[in-house]
Amino acid sequence: MAKVNEPLVSVPVITYNSSKYVIETLESIKAQTYQNIELIVSDDCSTDNTVELCRNWIDNNKDRFVRTELLTVKKNTGVSGNCNRAAKACCGEWVKGIAGDDILFNDCIQTFVSYVNTNSHVEYVFSRICAFGENESVNRHYNDGGVFDYSFFQLSTEKQLESFVFGNVHIPAPTAFYKRECNERCKIVNDERIPDTEDVPKWINLLTAGVHFYFIDKPTVYYRVGHAEALSSHPKQLTKERFRAFCIFQLCYRFPEQYKRNSNLAVEKLTESLCDKYSQAYYLGRSEVEKTKSYRVGQFMLIPIRSIKRIFNVIKNR
Repeated sequence: MAKVNEPLVSVPVITYNSSKYVIETLESIKAQTYQNIELIVSDDCSTDNTVELCRNWIDNNKDRFVRTELLTVKKNTGVSGNCNRAAKACCGEWVKGIAGDDILFNDCIQTFVSYVNTNSHVEYVFSRICAFGENESVNRHYNDGGVFDYSFFQLSTEKQLESFVFGNVHIPAPTAFYKRECNERCKIVNDERIPDTEDVPKWINLLTAGVHFYFIDKPTVYYRVGHAEALSSHPKQLTKERFRAFCIFQLCYRFPEQYKRNSNLAVEKLTESLCDKYSQAYYLGRSEVEKTKSYRVGQFMLIPIRSIKRIFNVIKNR
């Protein structure tokens, strides 16, 4: 019987054509120094032998876990739908998700459980990652601070939201460890209309709900760089729908009253221009984007809103 300070931890593994690496992932879960774990494998209609490999491995190792479950579907839904299915199947008090090509440090779950046992107010906590893969220069870029700015976690919840939405902040999603009840309370469900991107809307919704993101300053997950197929058949790209939602959120968050009063064609054009700007920023990089017509149009259309903001700041500071 588990002790009070050893809560059940669900480990959902998200797979799609993960046969090359998934056994390594599963072995890393089996090797956890923490014992009270349930294992959920959710496959998104793989076309290789991922499901067969997972089923055989689970049959041979199910005694290691409190409970095991293998979820399969007949039609691919993308990572958003796959993560929703996995989350729904979890029964643990805490959840430590992992992609079917990443690897947990042996003490990963023990590290997180020890932290939340000591900090009872924490509901979401992240850590450093250790990137690995075939491209050493890319690995170094990740591991030397070229991708993740961990000082983000020192900000207040409000500032975390502002920094994530308006800044160039990347949250180390592979390390997320969270309380299942928190997601249920905040009604966190991935938007399956955006099949390839589940994390960005989730972070926005959680921070908007006032959930603070905490941080452990040590690596807990080996993150495999350069193997996008492990999650979804959908290409890893930022879709038009995501940009639209992102831009509308920016307008509503920063200027809620103005947006409400001016939800007309002008705002629609502004939103579309921002969508184009962000999509090109993702694919081309900022220096190239600034040369494009849509970027210049978007900037021009932002001028009146910026003017309003400056006026508000003057009034506020008087």
